[in-house]
Amino acid sequence: MKHTITPPENLQQVCCLSTDFVEIIHDVRHAMLLVRWLRPVQSHEYRFGIEETGRVLLELGLQKLLVNNQRMGVLTMDDQGWLAAISIRMISQSKLKQLAIISSTDFFQQHTNEKLDGRVKEQTPFFDTQYFLIEREGLEWLKTA
Repeated sequence: MKHTITPPENLQQVCCLSTDFVEIIHDVRHAMLLVRWLRPVQSHEYRFGIEETGRVLLELGLQKLLVNNQRMGVLTMDDQGWLAAISIRMISQSKLKQLAIISSTDFFQQHTNEKLDGRVKEQTPFFDTQYFLIEREGLEWLKTA
């Protein structure tokens, strides 16, 4: 596991966390955080990755976040409830303005993402969420907005 927050001057992307199941990257040039789930995850892995994402997002004060869920699988009901609660807490403390979610074509994953987004937005300051099937399109949306 690697933690780096202050990037050397010549780096444009800094790996904040890298495991076999998730990577969290700070795109310094575009002032955004990129989270990529690398495989289907166990509940404890998912919770660890989300907690680290929230910690880094708050520490860096970033307004843009991309989460690539394509390889993650579908969350359990327990993890959905936990995610809603921690997201409300973290987003309320953050400066988040834009969230790009890269979803798989799995209907259940898409439905879960949209349902959770609605739940969180009821209790947090406004942030714009867009859904994409291709990471490049999510990155372009975040870079141009």
